[in-house]
Amino acid sequence: MKMKITALTLLFSFAVFFLPARPAHAQGLPFGGLATFSIPCTCSATLAVWFTPLYLGGPIVITGPIVYSPYSTIPYAYYMTGVPGVWHLGSYLPGVQACWMYAVAGCFPFPTIGLMTKVGTSRLF
Repeated sequence: MKMKITALTLLFSFAVFFLPARPAHAQGLPFGGLATFSIPCTCSATLAVWFTPLYLGGPIVITGPIVYSPYSTIPYAYYMTGVPGVWHLGSYLPGVQACWMYAVAGCFPFPTIGLMTKVGTSRLF
């Protein structure tokens, strides 16, 4: 009986300490677009990037802001997120309110399409 408990304890310890853990990342929906201008969010350390045109994976092309957060967005490629004239491609979580602006009496939410989870950019020539 003691041998079974010892073997199970060793097996569990090996699994906990030596098997690699995979981090959980939100996948999100695809987006792509050309950055027109950026708006720094004054109450949160984020950046609302306005895209014209903005492709959200369907046949309709729109325009609007998606939030870049240095804490929850994984940057790829040339790291030029929010630079006007640079194409962006990545994924986003719709409906996440991550941009807050300061007003006279406090902070209020700035309406955006969502929060970028991953983003890659083109480079300027």
